Amino acid sequence: MDQDLKNVEQQVDNVQQIEKNEVAPAGTQKKEDTLETNFNVLNRQELLDKAKELLKSASALSIKESMEAIKQSFYRKLKAEIGTIGEGTELIPDELEIQFKAVLAQYKEKKAAENKVLDAEKEKNYEQKKAVLEKLDKLIASPDDLSETLNAFHKLRQEWKQIAQVPQDKVNELWKLYSQYQEKFYDLIKINNELRDYDFKKNLELKTSLCEKAERLAEESDVLSASKTLQKFHEDWREIGPVAREVREEIWQRFKKASTVINKKHQALFELSQEEEEALVKIKEEICAEIEGLDLTSKSHKKWEDSTQIIIELQKKWKDTASAPRKVEKKLYKRFRNACDAFFKAKNEFFKSIKKEFTSNLEKKKALCELAESLKDSTEWKETSDKFIEIQKEWKTIGATSKKQSDAIWHRFIAACDYFFDQKDKNLSGKKTEEQTNLKSKKEIIAKIEAFEKSEDSAADLAALKALSTEFNAIGHVPFKEKDKLFKAFKKATDKQFEAFQQIKNSGKKVTDDRKRLMKEYTQLRSDIATYENNIGFFASSKKATNMLVEMNKKIDILKEKLVDIEKKIQALDNSEN
Repeated sequence: MDQDLKNVEQQVDNVQQIEKNEVAPAGTQKKEDTLETNFNVLNRQELLDKAKELLKSASALSIKESMEAIKQSFYRKLKAEIGTIGEGTELIPDELEIQFKAVLAQYKEKKAAENKVLDAEKEKNYEQKKAVLEKLDKLIASPDDLSETLNAFHKLRQEWKQIAQVPQDKVNELWKLYSQYQEKFYDLIKINNELRDYDFKKNLELKTSLCEKAERLAEESDVLSASKTLQKFHEDWREIGPVAREVREEIWQRFKKASTVINKKHQALFELSQEEEEALVKIKEEICAEIEGLDLTSKSHKKWEDSTQIIIELQKKWKDTASAPRKVEKKLYKRFRNACDAFFKAKNEFFKSIKKEFTSNLEKKKALCELAESLKDSTEWKETSDKFIEIQKEWKTIGATSKKQSDAIWHRFIAACDYFFDQKDKNLSGKKTEEQTNLKSKKEIIAKIEAFEKSEDSAADLAALKALSTEFNAIGHVPFKEKDKLFKAFKKATDKQFEAFQQIKNSGKKVTDDRKRLMKEYTQLRSDIATYENNIGFFASSKKATNMLVEMNKKIDILKEKLVDIEKKIQALDNSEN
């Protein structure tokens, strides 16, 4: 047994020597190269340059805290500069901010890629450490020789140390199991008190050394570097075995106290001043108030879209603004989220109602299109024109339709309207040409009546004049403004000629009472016919033009038939006298 203990002590010495000479476990990150500690003394251009310089580092994870500190300082200074600009001024990112955001984006991409690789390595390391624990479990249950078991135990410890980081949520679980196996090992192999004391003493020396190193870190000016080094010390602490029970709490409290000093300095580096906290709270309260102040009852499509753009800008502003103290931030974010939700809910309801209204308006406009299309081929120009004017007025009273349907339905409607009025214009143009031709023809007849020279055959002369009169009456409409003037000229010319014939007859023979009566009736009929024809132009501009024109033309036809009959009677009387 004494020889076994000597062998064990020799092996412990060998392991101790190996542990003194061992290097840092594989996968441990190197100390971050931090050229400047107090980034608050740098201006924004210098901070941008520093960020670009750090980005050149081989590892994004090694510059994480420095980049975070630079970011905090950069935006703190930017907000201070913005504070000097008057209220209401539109804030546009300057070139420095644009470049800085680009550097941050590159850093985030680089860090994300490294984290992905690191996470995979951590999972692999986790499986390796579980394998070491399984070996420890088997070793503890092994009945092998003490010296061989101790050798295997230290080899497993060395293997454990050389395995790099594992997922953070697995660290405590693994460490507890590892500690338990270490303690079980010492208990199960029943190493004598001298060996246990020796191991405790060695572990105490290592942990005391870590305490001293941690205490010296408080004097370093580079807080970020000191914090990172402290994390490495904590990893080393967990790797060192237990110490004697009577000093276990004491040594831990010493190490904890030194760690607290560094952690407080690190925390203070990122803490905001009271004024800065109040400024952040004010900014976020103003964002909430602005969103809450938006009109949620508007009926304007454009106003809703404008308000949406405002919301998007405010959401971006919220995202770019640093967090307020945790309790206040939580309350403010709830208010912010509720305001945004209320806006988009109201907007959604508005557009649902608009969609229903659009559908209803579209159906109304389709009905007007169908009516316009049914009227477009009508030749009842006056009556149909009035109907088109009415439906065009009705179209204007109907609200909007969706953009997708608006142009198509409008082109359909206006096409029907344009077609009708184009046809009307063509017809009226032809009618005007015809009226001008009629005017010319009637003027020529009046000129013939005025220039008519009598012959010795009175009956033939009278028949010729009557033929000219009949020809005049048979010609269609003339321009309305010429009607009265033309009729007066015609009446004057015919009256003059017929009066001359009357005088000749009176001088040559006695006019019978019947002929006088017939001539009087004849003259009255000619006057009535001329009056009716003259009045047709007035009736044509009235609303019931079509029906009235039909009735008027019927009356004129009846009067003309009577006129022909009287002419025959007068001619018969004249022939009987000859």
